Amino acid sequence: MSKTYPNGLEALKEVTFDVRRGEIHAIVGENGAGKSTLMNILFGMIKPTSGEITFKDKSFSPKHPSEAIDLGMGMVHQHFKLVQSITVAENVVLGMENRFQNKLRKIDIAEVNRSVASLIKKLKMSISPEDRIEGLPISKRQQVEILKVLYRDTDFVILDEPTAVLAPNEVDDFLEFVMGIREMGKTVVFISHRLGEVFAIADRITILRRGRVAGTFEKKEVNRESVANMMIGTTIDLSEHPEDSLKSDVVLSVEEICDVSGTLKDLNFELHEGEILGFAGVGGNGQEELFEALVGNLKLSSGDIKLRGSSLKDHDTFGRRMAGLAYITDDRMKKGLAPDRSIIDNSIAGHHKFGKFGKVAINNSKARSFAESIIADYDVRTSKNGRTTVSALSGGNMQKLLVGREIAFEPKVLLAAQPTTGVDVAARKLIHDSFRKLSKAGSGIVLISGDLEEIMDLANRIIVLYRGRAVAEMSYPHYDSTEISYYMTGIRGSQDVNCSNAQP
Repeated sequence: MSKTYPNGLEALKEVTFDVRRGEIHAIVGENGAGKSTLMNILFGMIKPTSGEITFKDKSFSPKHPSEAIDLGMGMVHQHFKLVQSITVAENVVLGMENRFQNKLRKIDIAEVNRSVASLIKKLKMSISPEDRIEGLPISKRQQVEILKVLYRDTDFVILDEPTAVLAPNEVDDFLEFVMGIREMGKTVVFISHRLGEVFAIADRITILRRGRVAGTFEKKEVNRESVANMMIGTTIDLSEHPEDSLKSDVVLSVEEICDVSGTLKDLNFELHEGEILGFAGVGGNGQEELFEALVGNLKLSSGDIKLRGSSLKDHDTFGRRMAGLAYITDDRMKKGLAPDRSIIDNSIAGHHKFGKFGKVAINNSKARSFAESIIADYDVRTSKNGRTTVSALSGGNMQKLLVGREIAFEPKVLLAAQPTTGVDVAARKLIHDSFRKLSKAGSGIVLISGDLEEIMDLANRIIVLYRGRAVAEMSYPHYDSTEISYYMTGIRGSQDVNCSNAQP
């Protein structure tokens, strides 16, 4: 299979591999290696330049995803494809509503909810069929995407980075489920940058490097390091650990804050100059609200946020940028980037009013040079044309562009939510190294991540959130993943606190 895009980018170059019935087959590779392109061709979303597919012993050339679905193929996409204004259950049965029509040809919503609820219970997911998508955090929306595919009882399932935004306990449950559907005779193609997940469940592993197959192996034939090295084409050191010294100067202070939704409960902490402060917690325990409160998108009902002693409480998002904050959002497609705008436009977005690129009009030469520096520093794989729209990039390359943009302005404080979502091992290390470099220059970093390993690799201190409260605090090198998990799940330190002035 080969695919060359109109802009000249060769995404796939004579890729050949096979998937055995009833196996979990992992596809791994760097960002831009061609993984998603290959899967989108299999699912009928992209037309190949050349090549052949045989599916279930027959020639297969899908022109639309519906053809793949009709043959029992399903795909969980890296970027969500949900209707925001309707419920979980309505999204899951979308296109199959006629199954639930009563004698009056009206859809029996109660029966729809019951049908979807049974699968939610089987998968041990913490969502309700009646939840509206627009009110769900990102981790829950990912669960809905998984539900949509599995509800159709497919026997060949493509999972494109399905765990990228899930919390650690959600990942474990999901991987257990994937192994369970393999035992039912279903076939799974599993794309992930997290090699720990790959080695936990995969039977075989195919490695892509720059659009070509670097090899297909039985899991027992390789290890994490050898796979990582084949992905990149060179040796990489995966070992990481935080710095164990802290500076005394406080750059950001959060003082007994409660938000108007009532989620955050008297949260209090200080971020020191040059410190990386990690926040751990199971999804839905206040991490997203903390980020939005710090950014300025979520109002406080009490308490204050101060940058070097000056209150930010009355500053909007742009005002906080002007004061020295930068933001890496957890949803790059919706809140971090403008997919239909160019790489250059996205590189300067949020900072274009600072005068760096011209006081009246944007200096195109300066903007282009700035974008090119981010592309080079963060190895953003593109056609080397800054006018290319961001939507043409792979998910991991979008993330590297977003991270590079925010760090390039040398903020006093960087707020980073899920900063390595959907990136490969090399990009993860590149982003981590850039965080360390930024912190050594004196910036403070608030790291919010569902990846506990990432937090333990980077953070000088870790605060655990449970039901909007800080229930534990640990400093490097005194980390214990088991102990942290106890606090994350409420086994320890779970006494509740209510903010009396929180608004409904």
